Amino acid sequence: MQIDQHLDGESVGMSSAELGQPAQHRWFIRISRRGLVWPLLIAIAALVVGPHLPTPLLLKSTLWLSFGIAALSLDLVWGKAGIFSFGQNALFGVGAYAYAVSALNLFPATHETASALILAVLASAAFAGFLGYILFYGRIGDVYFAIVTLAVTLVFYTVISSTSGPEFHIGEAQLGGFNGIPSVPSITLGIPGNTNNTEFSPAQLFAFAICLSCFLYGLVKYLMTGRFGELLAGVRENELRMELLGYDTRKLKLAVFVVGGAIAGAGGGLFAAWGTFVNPSLFSLSQAALVVIWVMVGGRGSLVGAFVGVALVQWISDAADVVVSQQTPLVLGVLLIATVLLAPSGLFPLLSRPVRRLFRVGSLARPRSHSPRSAIGDDVVSSRCTDEEPETNRISERQLNGRLVAKDVKKSFGGLTVLRGVSIEFSGPGIHVVIGANGAGKSTLFSVLTGRYLATSGLIELDGQNITGIPTYKRARHGLGIKTQVPSLFPGLTVAENLALACRSSNTNTDVAHVRSTLDSVGLQRKKHVLVSQLAHGEQQWLEIAMVLSQNPSVILLDEPAAGMTSDERAGTVRLIKRLALTHTVIVVEHDMNFIRSLDAPISMLHQGEIFKRGTFEEMISDPTVIDAYLGRKHVTQR
Repeated sequence: MQIDQHLDGESVGMSSAELGQPAQHRWFIRISRRGLVWPLLIAIAALVVGPHLPTPLLLKSTLWLSFGIAALSLDLVWGKAGIFSFGQNALFGVGAYAYAVSALNLFPATHETASALILAVLASAAFAGFLGYILFYGRIGDVYFAIVTLAVTLVFYTVISSTSGPEFHIGEAQLGGFNGIPSVPSITLGIPGNTNNTEFSPAQLFAFAICLSCFLYGLVKYLMTGRFGELLAGVRENELRMELLGYDTRKLKLAVFVVGGAIAGAGGGLFAAWGTFVNPSLFSLSQAALVVIWVMVGGRGSLVGAFVGVALVQWISDAADVVVSQQTPLVLGVLLIATVLLAPSGLFPLLSRPVRRLFRVGSLARPRSHSPRSAIGDDVVSSRCTDEEPETNRISERQLNGRLVAKDVKKSFGGLTVLRGVSIEFSGPGIHVVIGANGAGKSTLFSVLTGRYLATSGLIELDGQNITGIPTYKRARHGLGIKTQVPSLFPGLTVAENLALACRSSNTNTDVAHVRSTLDSVGLQRKKHVLVSQLAHGEQQWLEIAMVLSQNPSVILLDEPAAGMTSDERAGTVRLIKRLALTHTVIVVEHDMNFIRSLDAPISMLHQGEIFKRGTFEEMISDPTVIDAYLGRKHVTQR
């Protein structure tokens, strides 16, 4: 099979049309796909045209570019990773103040400000890392993350505003309180210590701002069209499923937040160099809201839309202030409402669709992919997913002898005890069924086994290893896979792209022959380029099972795999589970008794958070105490 891409993201597979092209043409196509041509062309054009533009336009454009970089940082964090942060302007302000303080202290000795700009980037990245680590590893929810970042912004505003006394200084830089820091050196490049270094003229500063913006845009675009972008797409689409696949989503979110902080710091440094002045208004509530408005109007997740949104919003703000003095917030509010109602994806994606369709005609590019990287998907996925060895050679002893043990596991939520000391063992290969009435504790047991809830007490072992206290993603890496009750997939990605994320999560080579045959058995191989959101419910259930299989688990948990299926789909699911059980330990929770009968497997029944009964299907249905407990009758015989 064709291997479309390497796991490290340094090469992208080529179509047959590309293979017939000269080497330099193939190189151009690859960088075109990754969005790196237009930034380079724009930077060259700016260097040529900049000196001929009027000074007011150069100054205004440089200011807007610094704002565009701040918007780009939020577009990365929010649009690509799904992390809504109200603190990007705070990181922008940290960069501005770090540049001002560094430049005032270093410039007299070095006669250059490149080091100050670098320090601005590092200061914002470091603060983003500190804040992100506390919030992400503290498991702060999305809404609370937005609130905390807004609170941090307002804390900065209050603290910096209270530094007006002469005692508030960092080296030679007086913080100045509301008055801010004046006389900040502008961008000056050159050899450190060379007294002949000169500050940039407005035209040179504009050209520098264009080059910096294009570089940062190209960097983000490169990251988003590589493996990092694929992982962020998974976090954005379904963070829980990413953890269940074995990814440490906290680390991914922290990484993108730090990168976003570094970009915002670069924008803040450019702003300070442009105005040669900074003050606490950078941390104001209005500025925090303005960054969000730029991104929403331009188009969240489009990257280019960050700069488009800044240009449009700032142009309208300037024009509105001339026509209707002091009513700019009202005009911006109307603009935001109109954007949400008429172009919810933003203006740039709306306006660029006709252009993309035009350029796609006759193009050498591949058919459109919905992933950050179009190379995913022709043959299920990555270099870790290979079928060079026979399927039987890939089935490890660990898989054949998968064993999951729970010993006296209890789980309480406050004063409510859901699991009251569950002790059960599942070993394989083979099928095990868990039944119980609603509220018996089945879903809670699965959540405790996978680490979504930590057990209040007790012991959980997987293949002889104690996994009681380790997080969900580490349990997945140890060989525990789960299909959740409600299909947990990445709806905005295709079938093949969902499988790509599942394949890459495995620490061992995934057997594509096994995965592909699973897809074939349920009819999904021919739908590998279809968006998951367009699949039928039963097909989504099967895809999730295939994704779990792609993880190379030793134990597979299936929570109500037949829910919402037709009779034919249920029959196909029974065949699929029996096939999986030849090489895995499969644990099924289900309510459909006909489905359970078809599995022909040993059954364990949960009742009021305890193991009530074990036996075959015939033994269960012939036991009146089981029937009474399952139906919830009050006269259940006491054990």
